[in-house]
Parts: sequence; C-alpha cells; structure tokens
Amino acid sequence: MRVLVVVANPHWTMETRLMATLAAGLSERGEVVAVAVAHGSDTERQVERAWPRLSVRTVTGAGWMRQAMSLRATVAALRPDALLVGTVADAVLAATSGSKTNAIVRRVHGQMPDDQHAELPWRARFALTRARVTLWGADQLVVGWPEPALVTATDEQVRRLPVATSEVVLVPGPTLDEDTLTALRTIAQVRSRHPDLRLLLVGNAPSLQAIRLHAAALDLAAAIHLVGPEAMLGHQLSHARAAWITAAGDTGAVFALAAMQQGLPAIVPQRAHYRDLVLPGATGVLASPDALVPMAAELARLLADDVLQQHMSSAAAARATRTFGWQAFVDDAAEHLAQAAGQRSARVTRRPSLTPG
Repeated sequence: MRVLVVVANPHWTMETRLMATLAAGLSERGEVVAVAVAHGSDTERQVERAWPRLSVRTVTGAGWMRQAMSLRATVAALRPDALLVGTVADAVLAATSGSKTNAIVRRVHGQMPDDQHAELPWRARFALTRARVTLWGADQLVVGWPEPALVTATDEQVRRLPVATSEVVLVPGPTLDEDTLTALRTIAQVRSRHPDLRLLLVGNAPSLQAIRLHAAALDLAAAIHLVGPEAMLGHQLSHARAAWITAAGDTGAVFALAAMQQGLPAIVPQRAHYRDLVLPGATGVLASPDALVPMAAELARLLADDVLQQHMSSAAAARATRTFGWQAFVDDAAEHLAQAAGQRSARVTRRPSLTPG
C-alpha cells in the first residue's frame, strides 16, 4: 500500500514527532511511505536526521492554498492509496491537493466537537465536505510510542532495588495551569514529610521558568532537578517512583505512555483526554484539583510502600505493552488506511528496522 503522511507543521512538536514516527513505523511494517513536510522547516531537518531512509517530500508556499497546490504535485507523482494526517490543517491540505476520490485518514484526539470546522475559510470547509475523510480515534484513545529495549532479568532486578532518595517526575504543559498547580502543591505537601523527595521537572529551562518560580514559593526549589524531554522519551528515568503528567494533547499522552513503558505509575488529570491510559489504583492515579489531601495521601503511600510501588510498576509496564503497544498502534493505522483506500486488509511485510540515526 502506498501511503503519504502529511505533516505540514514546520515546528517539531510532539504531534508532528508522533506522526513522523508513525510514518517510519508504517515503512518498517512494509508499506511504501513518503512524508510531506514544510520546506526548510525544523520538522524537515528532524525527520531527515532521524530517518535518513524515509522518503521526504516538501510542501512550499505561504498560505494553505499555495501549500495545497504544492502538495497536489506530490500526490500526482506518488499516487498514494491513502493519505494520513493528524490535524485539521493537514486534512485541509490533503483534501485540496487532489480529486475527491483520495482517501484521507485523520487521527484525532478523542471525541470531535460538532463545530470543528467553524473557523476555517469557506474554501477549506468546502474541500473537506468533498473529500473522503475517515476519522481514526473519534471514539477511543489511539496513541503509541516505541517501547524500550528489552532488559534481562538481572537488569530488571537491579533497576527496581529501593533507592535512598525518592524521585517523582513531573511533565507540565507550557503554562502554569490548574493541573500543574495541583501537582506542585501535592508534592510540596508530601515533601514536608519526606524531605529527601526530589522532583524531576521535564522540559526545556526557558519554558519552565514560571513553574520553577511557583515551586520556589512552595519551598521546592532545593528539590527540583531539570531533565530534558529525551530522558523520558528515551526511557532513562526508570529509577523514579512515579510520573505526574499534566501536559495536554499528544504531549501528555505520549509522555504518560513512555512513563508507563518504563514501569512508572502514572498520575494524570482526571479530565485529560488520555486518562484511559491509566487504571486507577492499578497502574496509576487520576488526579483532581478538588482532592488535594487524598492525592497527597496516595502519593505518600506510593513513595513509602515498596511492595505497592513494584506492583503498580509491573502493572503499568504490562498495560502499556499489551493495550497500547507500538506495533498494534502501527497495525491499526495501516488497517484504517487500507479500509479507507477500499482494500480488504493491510498485509504485513516486515522490512529492516529504520532505526533513528
């Protein structure tokens, strides 16, 4: 099956990174895949660096109409069976880039609002009404992330030995929202009884300034240690006791899944669209801003009880692999693409791994 993945966002966000990683996974699966990215963008540079063997086509021009005309030339040359997109903007480009017979699969984040196209230009809305767009993930959570490399039994035993200092990972969003405030206040309350607690704050230093200032006001300054996003995504934080995720969208979903893959019980907002990743009490906790005292008690128990932590760690890793496994995610994408293209099923022909370089 020939697939064109459209990732026109020039910025290397988690959404664009996930779509590019999915494109590489489809190629490894055996599909003929190309990725359309914005010309000269950070996304183009990152994709070419990470997957040098992946076919990359560029989208040029300012404004969605010129970009759609640019993408039309790529569609005409490649003649894909289906196009895969992850945003409304990319769906508009795909819909405008060819005839109405093109099959388009759009991955979405949970239930779609009725007025999702209300703010689009009329030409864009018209193009979408004529296109064959299939929504993937409108009624269930669809997310994935490549699992960590397998470890030996000895490595696993060493990794799970109790450590003298307890560490909690916090992955906040770009702003100091209510969910992040709840996390900071809960951790500060627990640290008053566990003075050795360390807070691993994931992100880039400039974007975390407001959060660090508020943490300092809660007497957490000495406990904070900054960690780059790659440490979590690369499964390098397995020694921590839990991961608290407050980021929204694909950023929160992918970081929560990456945490669970390395055996970290996940604490996520009760209202997060990715809350279905967590089984409360088994693989993590659903946090509510209105339940600060119960949350503090849950976190304190998780830090103090080694048996509970190990049980939840094993359950989190097992759920991440069995229910939200990367290969199942890729296969599901291929199946939706095949059905949208009018094929019975997506045949699997494994190729050598496109290992990021």
